[in-house]
Amino acid sequence: MLGGIRAAQSTWIGKALTTLVFGVILVAFVIWGIGDPFRGGSANTVAQVGDVTVSTQAYRQAYQVELQDLQRRARRAITNEEAHRIGLDAQVLSRLVSDAALEDRAGTLNLAISDKDVARKILADPSFAGPGGTFDRGRFNSVLNENGMTEAAFVRDQKQVYLRREIIEALIGGLDAPVAAVDAVHRYQDETRSVDTLALPAAAAGPIPAPDDAALSSYYDAHKGAFEAPQYRKLVVLAVTPAGLAKPGDVSDADVRGVYDTVKAERFGTAETRHVSQVVFPSEEAAAAFVKRVRDGQSFADAVKADALGDKVVDLGTVAKDAIFDRAVADAAFGLPADGTSDPVKGAFGSVVAHVDAVTPATVQPFDAVAPMLRTELATSRATAAAKVLRDRIEDARASGKSLSDAATAVGLAARTVDAVDIAGNGRDGKPVEGLVDGPDLLKAAFASDIGVDNDTIATRDGGTVWFEVAAIEPARQLTLAEAKPKVEAVWQEEETARRLDAKAADLVKAVDAGSQTLDAIAAPLGLSVVHVGDAKRAGATGLPSGVVARIFDVPVGSAGSAPTGPEARTLFKVLDSVTPPLDPDAPEAKQTAQRYAASLQDGVINDYLGVLRAKLGAKVNQGALQAASGAGY
Repeated sequence: MLGGIRAAQSTWIGKALTTLVFGVILVAFVIWGIGDPFRGGSANTVAQVGDVTVSTQAYRQAYQVELQDLQRRARRAITNEEAHRIGLDAQVLSRLVSDAALEDRAGTLNLAISDKDVARKILADPSFAGPGGTFDRGRFNSVLNENGMTEAAFVRDQKQVYLRREIIEALIGGLDAPVAAVDAVHRYQDETRSVDTLALPAAAAGPIPAPDDAALSSYYDAHKGAFEAPQYRKLVVLAVTPAGLAKPGDVSDADVRGVYDTVKAERFGTAETRHVSQVVFPSEEAAAAFVKRVRDGQSFADAVKADALGDKVVDLGTVAKDAIFDRAVADAAFGLPADGTSDPVKGAFGSVVAHVDAVTPATVQPFDAVAPMLRTELATSRATAAAKVLRDRIEDARASGKSLSDAATAVGLAARTVDAVDIAGNGRDGKPVEGLVDGPDLLKAAFASDIGVDNDTIATRDGGTVWFEVAAIEPARQLTLAEAKPKVEAVWQEEETARRLDAKAADLVKAVDAGSQTLDAIAAPLGLSVVHVGDAKRAGATGLPSGVVARIFDVPVGSAGSAPTGPEARTLFKVLDSVTPPLDPDAPEAKQTAQRYAASLQDGVINDYLGVLRAKLGAKVNQGALQAASGAGY
């Protein structure tokens, strides 16, 4: 429960536990499996592991917390059906079953924690700290309310959390990454190779004669699946949108100017910004003494240095006025000139002196630059009412039995007929059909419909409406060789070029390795240039595709190789040198590698331990209670 709270509480041990319950869910099911369902089990119990049960209420609460978190991250409502499809119910069950197994083990080991220790840990938990950095009762109650828990239930839950952590800490405490392993990862990641490269174009394969009819026929027969005509649909479409009805030419300059004057600061302006620093003093007297030195001729920087205030200076950065939290400081800073220092200010955290290094004035885009856009927006806005009137008239005409074309004519419009369009929006010529309003939504709906169906309308983003009818359906079919011949010939030519270029590159690699050719000698007659790359690492290299970089590290230093860089191109290369800096265990990168490697080892130990627990305890799941608690009976 309360996965978000536990994550916020995490130390390095906590992170390992979080990895256990969230990051290895699928692995847990592979290792654990699920025992036989309860037969006649209680509806109040979802699962049992050893002597510990997972209640229906606990599962339902955990499931709802995870579902709500998923919805917040997705920024939309997610149905139970969607949640089950992505396995949310299984994830929650796996986590709770894992918790139950560890709780059972804690009981076997007679582990316990006092209420006093639990209270002390909660009071020290940064998740519940207020602005002053100490425990905040309001924050604590708010978090509990968000997760649907009472204080008593939370304390009981935390007892089990801390006991489970005791077991995890005993398992993985002190389990660090071996230096040899960190060094191996370092050598793999930081090895840097220098190479000479030569990009071979399709022309390097030599002239390729056009295929004869027999070759084309043979290729077509072997690859028929690649030469099919998609399903096409003939559509009748009528779109009524404010953008389509808008008449920017009817909008007067005065109206555009009026809108501009109203919104120019908010939409077309950038606020004044200043680079602000501040110093917080222990008393008004100290602040006043500092300001006096500045007023007497010392620079702000010299005064800071003279009073040894370097660690007290807070650089707020280049900010707008509303970005400064303390209103008093903001008012003082934005009343100063560049290189100005304020008088002492009574701020939220004491006496403050603000200093402005530089001022960037506010700017506003000129009217002429934005007038066309505003004119169109205003015209579109005015057309919204007309679009709604037309929509109602068209709906009335359709309700009276008129076809879409006749309904359009009745209101003075003309429906558009699209003779053929595929699901991707292309016509028979393979090119996109232009002018489809809300094309993706329209095509999705049209290809889910049928001839003669009275379709729902499509609402456009600007408040318009699109009607459509499927007039005809041309099924997907196999193209004949005659129809597909141009495409067959193009594909054959491409593949033959690639085949010959591969063979050519292989011969050149052998020649370079044998010393009978150099990359420069190969490049000269082709009018090409050899490019030197000195920063090739497995993670990438300047100007080289990832496939080429991977191949560079597959050949020994001093050897040549090649890799494809497209359907009709290859890169030829020779590895000149390889350098790997010695491992510095104290470097930030090395420490991060050690931490990641240690976390991987710890995860493995945890998974192995869970496997042993499963073999000993087993896990039984009440499928009926589980489905009821997670709403799986949809």
